[in-house]
Amino acid sequence: MSSPIVVLAPLRRGEADAARAAIGALDEPFARIPGTHMARVQVLHPRPRRFRGRSRHYVLLAADHDGAPDPWLVAMGRELDSVLSHCAFWPGPDDPAEVVRWARARELRVGFSIVGSPEATVEDVDAALKLRDWLGRFAAQSAGLDDAALHAAWEAR
Repeated sequence: MSSPIVVLAPLRRGEADAARAAIGALDEPFARIPGTHMARVQVLHPRPRRFRGRSRHYVLLAADHDGAPDPWLVAMGRELDSVLSHCAFWPGPDDPAEVVRWARARELRVGFSIVGSPEATVEDVDAALKLRDWLGRFAAQSAGLDDAALHAAWEAR
């Protein structure tokens, strides 16, 4: 079953450009986190709210993933350390319990998932896409076959 998670973490003062650069240097980090359906990380500068005379930038992490959130958060911490290291109070990726504690303290409540079939795992979706591709190739290769040949081709798959 798919679970959404959203983390909004304040950046340390003056770290927004460095965080953006770290995001730009990432090489498909979510592809290496098992169970990730979709995810996004970006620097936000929300509508100006003043805190002691200055506005604040944030890192937004939003994802839909399979399984329990804590193991996903730990893997995310390892993959996104170069970005999250610009965030206030980031503990680093070496202590899984601290990564989970840090992320949970900055987690926003999510009321829904944007995954079209939230009960499907990443593996289920991958298998369905492979089947769809195979059926498309089969349909193209079997176009024009009579009933007996089509049946034989189907049985030979």
